[in-house]
Amino acid sequence: MSHFEFIMIMLSIIVGLGVSILLTNVARQIKAGTNCKPYWVQSIITLTIFIGLLQQWWESWDLQVVDSWTFPIVLVMLAGPIGLFILSHLLFPEELDGADLQQHYFMASKGIWGIAMMVVIASTLFRPLAFAYTLIDWDNAASIGLLFVFGVLFLSNNKSVHQLLVPLLFTAVVSDILIFNSTI
Repeated sequence: MSHFEFIMIMLSIIVGLGVSILLTNVARQIKAGTNCKPYWVQSIITLTIFIGLLQQWWESWDLQVVDSWTFPIVLVMLAGPIGLFILSHLLFPEELDGADLQQHYFMASKGIWGIAMMVVIASTLFRPLAFAYTLIDWDNAASIGLLFVFGVLFLSNNKSVHQLLVPLLFTAVVSDILIFNSTI
């Protein structure tokens, strides 16, 4: 077993658990039916985190050429998937029966967007710190925009701001994946 395969097992477990949490909670929401008041912004964030988890796994394939790994490098690499795993938990209340997902979202929004900022920072710094890649490059340009949007969402309790920025965020994330990272 190569170092890459060994490390990918842990990354895949974390990504798989995050995907499992999201899918389980969506199924729980469907089961709750009319006893759970959905919120479309929370649904878009759920889909964005799902795609983000898959993207973390997808982009990790390029790391198979890395011969040497250190524990700190592995920790930085896993910070993104771990953050997305935590976000998967924060998006849904423990009890969905009778839940108002809009109310839950705004109660959890500071934690959601604070962790989202940390995920972007860790994911952006991973390759420059671990492998001496340049920090300023086209692939990292989107990170500046994401940090700004996440910061605005972190600071704002205005529903209109969230309803405007979250769909734009989703569009940006999907566009970034399709334009810059669609193949391995």
